[in-house]
Amino acid sequence: MKSIYYQFVNFIQELNALWFMAIWILLFAAILLLIVKFFKIYDGTQKKFEKVSLIIIAILLIAVLVFLTYIRR
Repeated sequence: MKSIYYQFVNFIQELNALWFMAIWILLFAAILLLIVKFFKIYDGTQKKFEKVSLIIIAILLIAVLVFLTYIRR
């Protein structure tokens, strides 16, 4: 199992900066899209938020971005 992790880390570290930036921007756009979709569902008439899973997925994607950025350094 460790070899798969090390292969992944090696792949990210050797990735071209342009490709890494493209992946990072796509993940960031997906996060923003999920957050906007979450707040679009809530129009103020409901007493609680629905589709909380959108925010949970956005938080997980933020964690992935932080992890990828940490590995890249």
